[in-house]
This record gives sequence, structure tokens and C-alpha cells, in this order.
Amino acid sequence: MKRLMVKLGLTVMALGTLGGVVAPSVSASAAKKPTINNTDLKRYYKNAKSKTAFYFKTYKSGGKTGTMLIFGDFGSTPNVKYGVPTSTKLSKNRQTLTTKYKLIQFKTADNNKTTTSLTKKTYTFKLTKKSSTKFTAKIAGTKANRRLATTGKTYTYTKTKTSPAAAYGKKYVKPVLYKQYMKAFESLDATNQKKYANQYANTGVKTMTNNFNYKTK
Repeated sequence: MKRLMVKLGLTVMALGTLGGVVAPSVSASAAKKPTINNTDLKRYYKNAKSKTAFYFKTYKSGGKTGTMLIFGDFGSTPNVKYGVPTSTKLSKNRQTLTTKYKLIQFKTADNNKTTTSLTKKTYTFKLTKKSSTKFTAKIAGTKANRRLATTGKTYTYTKTKTSPAAAYGKKYVKPVLYKQYMKAFESLDATNQKKYANQYANTGVKTMTNNFNYKTK
């Protein structure tokens, strides 16, 4: 994956430091309003109502630091999207971070060789801080292809130090996959149908969790 990151130009931005902008000192009156800081970019964001979560993944490759935007959809069509931030801008009041990004596309050829590329289209989303742990962001797209955007429905996300992937996978993804596999194995007897449906659903949850908790090698 390191080669992939270099190939896609992922080392052009180090988002973990707000593009090099250090949070300035503020007056007592200004401090009453929550402002985005560097620590916020090192946390996970989760929303149970939308069954989604996301975070900025910072990594090192070739002696350089880069960032990925990882979005997990734990809803009716479970999937994980990887994005490449192309620019970020902090509002004057430091409450909203606007991020432009391109999605990484994976294509598998007939020989099972996987190639990657970036979408030509650039997407944008805004992360607005409402309190020390509450942020808002919008989700757009169909149920099968949702993403962070500047249009769509607004959700309130909770900032957390730990990844919500395992919990969300067990609570939201497993029932969806279990139902699908029960249908796929309906030709089996009831005992084996449930056995294999449960086994494959658990495998799917593990894969979903690992894809969200992406680790560079």
C-alpha cells in the first residue's frame, strides 16, 4: 500500500497539523466557542443514526507524511471508501474545516490483478465543531453509495479516541449480512443454513472492520 500511496500522490499533504497551521492563542471571550484543533484530526467520528463513521488516517511513506480520509458505511450496503485530501481550509472562526478529496478506485481485471486510480471528480465536505465532542457533517448519495459531502442530510457525529468499527460491524453489519447469507444458503437444512450464514456474516464483519481500521505496512 505504501507504493500505492506514493503513486497516487498521497504524500502531498500532512493533514495532521492542519496543513502546518498551528492553533493560535485566543482571548477568554473567543475561547467560549469551540474551535477545531490538531487533536480533532487524530480522532474517529461516529453517528449511530446514519450508521457511518470516518477519520483522517495519517501515515509515513518514503520519509514523507501523508493523509487518507477513510469513510465507513455500516448501513444496508456495508462498504469502506478511501479518499485522498487534495486541500483543506479552516474557516476564520476556526469552527469549520472544509476538505476537498478524491476517492481511490479499485478495479480487478480478469487475471485478478487489482489496479488503483483516483476519481477525476473532486468531492468536498465540511466538518463543523459544535462542542468538545460533537461535530456536524453531511452525507449524500444513494443507500448503496453514500459519501461525505456539502449537500444531503446533516448528522451530528461524536468524536471518540477508539475506532467504532468493531461495535458498528457487530450491531449493524452482521444482521444485514446474516439475512443475505440465509437467503444464499436456503437450499441447506435449517441447522446448516444458520451455521454457514452466521459463519460468513462474521467473516464479513471482520473484513469490514479491518478495512476501516486500515493499517499501513
